[in-house]
Amino acid sequence: MGTYRDLQLLVKRTHDRVMQSCWIADVKAKNGLPMRSSRRSGPRVKPCPDEWRPVIEDAMRKLGWM
Repeated sequence: MGTYRDLQLLVKRTHDRVMQSCWIADVKAKNGLPMRSSRRSGPRVKPCPDEWRPVIEDAMRKLGWM
């Protein structure tokens, strides 16, 4: 499994946009992938925009996360 940075670089190469780490975490949580514990509780402050969710999910598949 790669890192958030690996995913960000992959999306940067293919879509010329850097994904925010909070968006990656949101997509991971919604797909039931393992998450580290967080000091924060409650809803996410910056959930992933719907138009970028498929891009992040595709990158996760290419990296073997899903």
